[in-house]
Amino acid sequence: MSILKRIVPYFIFSLVVLFAACQPIPVKEIQTYLEFEEAMHKLSNGLMTKLQQRKSFLNGVTTVIMNPFIDIGSGQMLQVSQDIETSFFNEIRKNFKQFKINRITRANLTNAQYMINGFIKYEAKKSQQAKKYYQVSASIVDLRTKIVITRGTAWIIAKELNYQPLPSYEDNPLYNVKSNMLRRIVKAVKSEVGSQIDDSYYTFINTKALLVEAQTAYDNHEYKQAHSLYTKVLQQPEGKMLETYAGLYMTNFKLGRLREAAKNFRNMIKISVRNGTLPVKLLFKSNLTDFLNIKELRQQYALWLKQISLYLRTHPEICVNIIGHTSKYGVDNFNKRLSHQRANVIQQKMRKTFPGIKKHSKTIGMGSEQTIVGTTPDGIDNAIDRRVEFKIIDCSIISSSFISTQKNQY
Repeated sequence: MSILKRIVPYFIFSLVVLFAACQPIPVKEIQTYLEFEEAMHKLSNGLMTKLQQRKSFLNGVTTVIMNPFIDIGSGQMLQVSQDIETSFFNEIRKNFKQFKINRITRANLTNAQYMINGFIKYEAKKSQQAKKYYQVSASIVDLRTKIVITRGTAWIIAKELNYQPLPSYEDNPLYNVKSNMLRRIVKAVKSEVGSQIDDSYYTFINTKALLVEAQTAYDNHEYKQAHSLYTKVLQQPEGKMLETYAGLYMTNFKLGRLREAAKNFRNMIKISVRNGTLPVKLLFKSNLTDFLNIKELRQQYALWLKQISLYLRTHPEICVNIIGHTSKYGVDNFNKRLSHQRANVIQQKMRKTFPGIKKHSKTIGMGSEQTIVGTTPDGIDNAIDRRVEFKIIDCSIISSSFISTQKNQY
């Protein structure tokens, strides 16, 4: 008995030491910037190798589904999202034949065991005209246990990745759609390996699968089918989001149902007001206060401004800063004046529907301080830099500014 008492503590101590020795030592990733194809090969191969090691004792083919990668800066799916997807699919189908890889859909989700989530991040501060820098981060989640299996990041240097939004985002009235959908993806990618995603994750991906089907139909110009699918998304848990109402707005507009389109745009306004900003695509010609001459966009500007004006008129407790922007092209002082003039033009147009708009808004010119693309010279690629947007603010700020202006007139 006494021998056992002496041996047991040493035995337990040895097990603890052995267990500790088996734990992986955290290694900080070195940021090595690679060309796109090499970076994607490294990222996909690294993720799948770790997943392969985890299931090496299992037999048969395992299904993995891929959640489309989203730009973390705008919440949009871009052409480069599809390029990343293609690269992952090629790598897995070539080198990991025990896995079957599919895009996320309701049908594919039924038999899937793992899901790849990911996002793209453009490193604007580091980028220059000749070379640009990006991050692509991804993780793999076990859909049955909701545990993060592995994660990784690739750093990319390129002349330029294709940041053209897919049609379901290109036609969206808002240029920034950071929603709960994006936040959930970022959380899944950034969570530590071994941690468990919350229980609502499976509900989220079911809704996301249906949304991706709707967006794919829209991207393929199948507007009636897209409208039907977006309507189904709306009925799902967490389905009442910007992406859904935007899809219904776009499909109704394409199908000539303007009254329904206006109704859905009002729902987009409501969500945006709760988020504190309304980043609508009111875009301008270079160096001018005239709207960008894209026929389909110009047809929609009047609808957007009317609905925003009506919303403010019927919600007098809400006030906005109307903020004008320019591209980086041109002299700073000129850009400041031009951006303020653009904001004034929008405020003036809104007076047609809401005569009291001046008491509920303030115009501001930001010049080129908050560009999104930031390139020169002006062209279609940086049209989003030549915009006017709305920020929700405390009405007391507007009131004091308005009273002060009125006094100065006498």
